[in-house]
Amino acid sequence: MCVCIMSVWTLLQLLVCVCVVCVVGQPLERVELSGGQQLTCGQAVFDCEVRSASPACIYEDERVSVSRLHVQLVQCVEQKAWSVCLQILLNITVTDTGESEASADDEEHDEDLESVSSSASVCVCYSYPSHRHSKTLHFTFNTTTLQDGRTLQGWMSLAVLVPKAEFGSPVVVHSPHTNSTTHLMIPSLEEVCSRGLDALYCTAPRLYSRSAPEAGAFLLYVSDAERWRTQEFSACKRHERDGACVKLPWSNASQEFGVSSSSVAPCLCFEIWGSFPRVQYCPFVNETVSSRSVSVSLSVSSSPAAVLWNFTAPCRLELELQLCVWDWRNSSCSSAHTHTHSHTHRWTQTNHTHWQLQGEFLHVQRHPSLCVQVKVSGVGHLDPVCPFEVRRNHWSIPLVLCVCLLCVTMLGAYAVQGTLKSWVFRWLKEEEEETPLVSSVDLLLISPPDVDSVCVQMCVLSSSLSALGFSVSLDLCSGPTLCALGPGPWLHAGLRRGGRVVLVVTPGACARAEQWSRGARPEEQELLEDRFCPEVFEASLSRLRGHAAGPFLLVQFEGRCPPQALPELLQGLPLFSLPRQSLAFITELTRGAAHTHTNTNTHLRAAARMLSGALRDTGHSRQTHTHTLQHKHNNTHPDCWI
Repeated sequence: MCVCIMSVWTLLQLLVCVCVVCVVGQPLERVELSGGQQLTCGQAVFDCEVRSASPACIYEDERVSVSRLHVQLVQCVEQKAWSVCLQILLNITVTDTGESEASADDEEHDEDLESVSSSASVCVCYSYPSHRHSKTLHFTFNTTTLQDGRTLQGWMSLAVLVPKAEFGSPVVVHSPHTNSTTHLMIPSLEEVCSRGLDALYCTAPRLYSRSAPEAGAFLLYVSDAERWRTQEFSACKRHERDGACVKLPWSNASQEFGVSSSSVAPCLCFEIWGSFPRVQYCPFVNETVSSRSVSVSLSVSSSPAAVLWNFTAPCRLELELQLCVWDWRNSSCSSAHTHTHSHTHRWTQTNHTHWQLQGEFLHVQRHPSLCVQVKVSGVGHLDPVCPFEVRRNHWSIPLVLCVCLLCVTMLGAYAVQGTLKSWVFRWLKEEEEETPLVSSVDLLLISPPDVDSVCVQMCVLSSSLSALGFSVSLDLCSGPTLCALGPGPWLHAGLRRGGRVVLVVTPGACARAEQWSRGARPEEQELLEDRFCPEVFEASLSRLRGHAAGPFLLVQFEGRCPPQALPELLQGLPLFSLPRQSLAFITELTRGAAHTHTNTNTHLRAAARMLSGALRDTGHSRQTHTHTLQHKHNNTHPDCWI
C-alpha cells in the first residue's frame, strides 16, 4: 500500500514538472486587462462580472459545478504596459433546481426576458506562498438553453495579474465547486524575460566599454543613461562565470566605472541588477591576459625529492610546464618532464581576482641549471624559474660601492660648477650695474584695465628698463603721486618732460579702447583710492583721440592681441611683442635720444638680451609671482611690488 502511494505521489510531481516545462517552453498568449483582470464568458453565459470574495473560498451556489479547471500563463497588457498574467479556464455545469430567480437589474426588461433568464456564480481561489486570493464570478444564463430542460454547459476564463514578487514561486488554484486542484510553478523573472517578453520589467540597461588610454583604464557606462538615471542598481564583477561575484561601488547610471588596464582579462565579467532582471556583460572576451598578471612560484621538497609549483592567473588558462635543463648560452631548454593542464577541477580561486593551480615534479635530482619553464596559451613562454640556481650575492657589494662613488663624484663636480657659475654671474652683474647700457630716457608705463593678467610681466618690464638706464614711471608704483594729482594730470606731467608713453595691450585693453572710441562707458567701475590703472589708461585714450600719437607706442606679451585685432583708435601705433621683439623695442625707445657711447649697437643688443632673458624667466615662475603680487595688491601701500 505504501509503495502504491509513493508511486502515485512521484507521478504527480513528474506531471507538475512536465506542466511547468510546457508553460515555460511555449509562447505566451496575449490578453488585454482592465483594472488588473479580465473575465471572458462563452456558450450561453453572458453578463459576466468578477468580484472579490472571502479568502476562505466558501462554496456558495450549489447549482454550479466545475467539470474542468485549467491554469496557464499568458502575456497581458494594460495601458500599454506588458506583464505576465495567470489565466484560469473553467468548464462549468449549471443545474436548474426550480424557479428561475430574476435579478434586480432585470426589472426594467420585458416580462418575457425576465421569465427566461437566471443568474448564478462560481468561486475561484488561487494562493501564492505569501498571499491568498479569492474571486466570485457572477454570470447570467438563459433557461431556454438548458439541456433536457435542467442542465447547461459553459465555460469562463479569468486572467489576473501575477505580482512581480511572486515570480519563481508556486501557485495553487482551486475551486470549491470541484475536487480538483491545479499546481503551477511561476517561472523566474529571468526565465520569462529570456523568452522575449515585452514587459516593462524585462528591459534592462545595456553596458558598454570604451578605452581611456590617458587614464590607463577602460570605462564602463550604461547606454541610454538618461532613461536609467533615476533607477539605482547593484553591480558586481567575477572572474570566470562560476567565480565569486565581488560587489562594486557603482549604483548610478549617470556615472562611469573605471577598470584598470592591468586587471583586464578575457574571463572578467560584470553583472548588474535592480528593478530589472540580472544581466551579465563580458567586454574583454577578445583581450589576452597580460604576462604581468600571471606568476609561477616553486618550492623544494626533500622527502620525497620533488619540485612543487604553484601557478596563479586571473583566468583558468591552458598551460604547459616543463622541467628541463636550461642552457644559459643559447637560451634553450632540454625537456625532462612535461605537465599539460587545461580547464580542470583542480583550479581553485585563491581570492576574488585570481585562480590557482598546483602540481609537482617527483624524483628530481638537484642541479644548478634545472629550471621550470611555463608556456601559457595566449601569453607565450614565461621566464624560466630555477630553484637550484647558485646565488652570486658577493658581486652585489662592489657594484653598489662603485655606483655610490660615481654618484658622489658627480655631485661634487656639479657643486663646484655651480659655485664658479655664481661667482662669474655676480661679477658680471656688478659690472653691469656700474655702467648703464642705454642713455636715460623718460618712460611712462601704462597698465591695461585687466592688469591682473599681466601684473607680473609689468613689474618685471619696469624693473628691467630701470636697470638698463631708463627713467621709468609705472602707474602701479606711483600711488602717492596719482593720489595727489589724479590720473590725467599725472599723465600730462610726464608728457611735458618729453618722455615716451608705453601702453600694454591686452584683450581687456582692446575691448576698453573699442568702447571708448564708440563713446560708451562701462556700466560698473571700481574706483579704488590706491588703484588708478583704468583711469590712467582712459586718460591715454583721451590723449590719443586728440591726435597726440607721437610719444605713444604699444607693447604686448606673448602675442595676446594681434595687430588685426586692434581697435581703430590704437591702429597705426608701433606694436612690439615681448620678449621676441626686445631689440626693436629698445631701439625704438632710444630713437631720437642723444647719441652716446651707451647707444651703440653692441649695447642695444646687450640690453635687449637682458630684457628678453628677464621676461622669459618670468614665464617659468609666473604662478609664484602672481600669488605674491595678489597679496601685495590687497595691501594699502602703493609701492611697486618687485
